Amino acid sequence: MAKAVEKSMSRKQLDEVIPFLSHKSRGDVKAIAIDYVTGLTGTSEGRTLLCSRDVYLEAVAGLLQDDIQSISKQAYKALVNLTAEDLVCPKLLSLKTKPNLLQELMKYVCNPESELADEACMLLSNLSRPLDCAKKMVEVIQKEKETLGFDKLIQVFCTEGYNPKAKLHHLGPFLCNLTQIPEARQFILNKDGCVIQRLLPYTQYPESVVRRRGIVATLKNCSFETDNHQWLLSPQVDLLPHLLLPLAGPEEFDEEDNDKLPVELQYLEPTKTREPEPDIRVMLIEAVHQLCATKEGREYLKDKNAYIILRELHNCEKNEAVIEACEDVVSILIGDEPAPEHANLKEVEIPADIQEKLNKASRVAKDAGGDAKDG
Repeated sequence: MAKAVEKSMSRKQLDEVIPFLSHKSRGDVKAIAIDYVTGLTGTSEGRTLLCSRDVYLEAVAGLLQDDIQSISKQAYKALVNLTAEDLVCPKLLSLKTKPNLLQELMKYVCNPESELADEACMLLSNLSRPLDCAKKMVEVIQKEKETLGFDKLIQVFCTEGYNPKAKLHHLGPFLCNLTQIPEARQFILNKDGCVIQRLLPYTQYPESVVRRRGIVATLKNCSFETDNHQWLLSPQVDLLPHLLLPLAGPEEFDEEDNDKLPVELQYLEPTKTREPEPDIRVMLIEAVHQLCATKEGREYLKDKNAYIILRELHNCEKNEAVIEACEDVVSILIGDEPAPEHANLKEVEIPADIQEKLNKASRVAKDAGGDAKDG
């Protein structure tokens, strides 16, 4: 009973505040109102209340481009916190008063003078996490490719200092979420576009774990496209060293083992360190695992001595998930080749219960940056 009364009072208070979330309201009053709403997003009950009626979401979304920047920033903060809940994302993308919210956010991110571009990136990252929302975004990007296309997003992401007022790191998980959709993966894997090659250096980007995680997850998602494995492993892309180098440490190998390794992994410095984030190490290994799907891929990995990098990682690894992922790949690399009719491991018929376990272990990555929250 007490909770019901408290909830009723909160709704009444919110109903009284909402009219002040208007461009026409005085700045000081509007600031108090948006601060109150943002405070509500800090609790589960508050988020549930704000998502219970479209009018609440519409009021907050209406302030994203307010004339007073501090108010816009609070509006972004509120929506970023709200969209940490998957169920909110489709509601926000279906608001009648904001039918072009996606286009507005992407145009804003692509404007090199946008002062709140990082907040907009965080919101796009959260909004693109649910599969249906990612699909809707890919459709918008394809429809408006002249101004908001994948080419533009990649340019913005890969241009150092594109926006002097924003880091744009959350474009990494945004790209990852988009590659849940086959059309987005096809763009990244376009052999004439030189797109994936531009993303590869970010597997070792020290300035931002968010950017690094997003791109590693993007590469993992693209590695599910078995038909592209030969190209990905070819000198045109040379994906393997970019997956193995973050997993390599300072260990020394004898000359025979060293010579088999890709040039980038030979004679590493004594100060060489491994990727510090366990979840990123797992995704790197899972991408390597995907490259083992075909006989040609397995032979290439064996020829390039990928085994010894994983062996040394396994020897010093403490994280159980990384150890398990490592053992899965090593068992393939040191095991006997399957019968010719089973050369492509993805075409082998697997019992339903085993398939479910494999799906959980090697699912397409989404929201590799985690829920973006602006607390």
